[in-house]
Amino acid sequence: MPSVRQPAVSNLFYPGQSLELRQMLEEFLQKAPLYPYKPEAVISPHAGYIYSGSVAAVSYKQFLNLDKDKHYDILLVGPSHYVPFEGVSFGYYDYWLTPLGQVKVNKERIEQFVTENKNLPITLNPIPHTKEHSLEVQVPFLQMVLKDFSIIPVVYGQIHFSIVEYIMDYFKDENTVIVVSTDLSHYYPDEVAKQIDYHCNLAVENLDLSEMEKCEACGKIGMEAIIDLAKKRNWKSKVLDYKTSGDTAGDKSAVVGYQSAIFYKEEV
Repeated sequence: MPSVRQPAVSNLFYPGQSLELRQMLEEFLQKAPLYPYKPEAVISPHAGYIYSGSVAAVSYKQFLNLDKDKHYDILLVGPSHYVPFEGVSFGYYDYWLTPLGQVKVNKERIEQFVTENKNLPITLNPIPHTKEHSLEVQVPFLQMVLKDFSIIPVVYGQIHFSIVEYIMDYFKDENTVIVVSTDLSHYYPDEVAKQIDYHCNLAVENLDLSEMEKCEACGKIGMEAIIDLAKKRNWKSKVLDYKTSGDTAGDKSAVVGYQSAIFYKEEV
């Protein structure tokens, strides 16, 4: 029997019915602007869709610039919210299930990486993935914008960003796109949140790790990793959208910040 990761936050973070979910995603994607950038990597938030879905959709809309007939691997990188651990855990299942169907995990590439990097703090233990929402909420968006893809799910605990960057660098090729999952500051009044998140946005726009010292984000390690990798690979970067939960779902007294960003090669 193939191993299947069951949805953990279906009916909580997003609709559990396929038709309702598809309609919601279509609406988000329809309203999102399309820019002339082909993603090497994106940053996308991971809250409930009513809060961050409109921002996430801006990242995923840019996937429409990819070759529709190609197979892509999506390296999904996010923080562990529920299981404290040191190192990195691969979501080593055969498939991930969402209300929109099953998505294949590229186990062969994961196995090859683990075989070649026995010295790194890496596990195939799926426990950090079982309840984790940071990657799960990205998958239905991918199902809407890509025809042919598999995923390489990576959740990290306590670890230096350079190891996450090494993983990104190892897997990244012309048929692999990196998705970095993160929310920004948590539970400040709206105007305070926007001041803090300004540094996160600046860090991405300028590929400036020093700005990350003033940035608060649950996926800060992933952000630092992709900023450093983008700099080394001479990618361009752009913040495509930024909102707080106060902008999307009302209450401005204690908000969470959401960023959509893209990393791309400058067309010669």
